[in-house]
Amino acid sequence: MQNFVIDILLNYSVTIAALIAVFRLKPIFQSYYPFILFIWLGLINETLSLLLIYKFRTNTANSNIYVLLEYCLILLQFHKWQGIKRGRLYLMISIGFIAWVTDNLIINSIVDNNSIFRIYYSFIIVFLSIDQISKIIITERGGLLKNTKFLICIAFLTYYGCKAFIEVFNAFHLGFSDMFNRNIFMILYFANLFSNIVYAIAILCIPTKQEFSLQY
Repeated sequence: MQNFVIDILLNYSVTIAALIAVFRLKPIFQSYYPFILFIWLGLINETLSLLLIYKFRTNTANSNIYVLLEYCLILLQFHKWQGIKRGRLYLMISIGFIAWVTDNLIINSIVDNNSIFRIYYSFIIVFLSIDQISKIIITERGGLLKNTKFLICIAFLTYYGCKAFIEVFNAFHLGFSDMFNRNIFMILYFANLFSNIVYAIAILCIPTKQEFSLQY
């Protein structure tokens, strides 16, 4: 029970970023809207998961649907950053959808705790984040700790790197004890906390729209 409460508190740390996004939405560039929607969707899913756990003792169905939406939004965000061309974006979404259907509707059930798609899309996000970070380091000037793209990609790299590693334990049923499995997933919860804090800082650093006026 104590671990469950800790899990909830750590996961709900996304609320900070979501609230900041509400106040900063209007003046920021639309190219960051997929990321903002990703933040809000995460908060909505956490709330829905909590309600379903209390009522039905499980949140696997909505979580399995959520990860597909999350994957698409993150790909769209990289496309907005010109990290993925339009044709490649459609291809990656299509492959991801096929992987999701295979994992959740063919091999397993949508009400199961499935990991194949989660491992797949976590590696995709890690590779895209590394590529984006490399471009930022080469092309961008100024402090990286105030660079929104850099901060978001560092958060992606941290969380989805941990997620890809940890989901392997869930996918292959390696026979470890329940205590070990709970502890290994606790690493993911703290990685989520770190990422949510970085998301909040990144939103504060998103460039605002500039007002233009005619020169006389």
